[in-house]
Amino acid sequence: MTMKNKTKNFFGALILVLAFVCSPIQASYNNETTSNMMIAPIGDALIGGWQYTVEGAPEGYGKGLLMIVNQNGVYKAQVQINNQTVLADNVVVKGNKITFNVLLDDEKVVVALQAKGSKLSGTSTSPSKGVLNITGVKTISPQ
Repeated sequence: MTMKNKTKNFFGALILVLAFVCSPIQASYNNETTSNMMIAPIGDALIGGWQYTVEGAPEGYGKGLLMIVNQNGVYKAQVQINNQTVLADNVVVKGNKITFNVLLDDEKVVVALQAKGSKLSGTSTSPSKGVLNITGVKTISPQ
């Protein structure tokens, strides 16, 4: 991949994150609204861009970028891998854990990940490849 394409992919991902990051949520305390206080949804540790590696993945699928956003309280994810962008479906976030499905080469891949600080780990499961380990590092933060 040329430097121009890497720069283009980075800025494209950055624009996506900025476009979908949710606006501040107002908090209520003693029945009074405090507009200056921001409450972060539990899954916010996941929001951003993650460079990841999949151990034992087929050539071209071992590394990629995972983008996770929260748009109006709905989490969305997309994977940039092997020169393609794939939107995830069935995205479920519980605390610092996320699960979703992606369709790669006409095969459903189930992904389950957990964030711990700037690290991400988990698995991908598919009929043809079985269970593969995933590790990642946060490279794009919404703040």
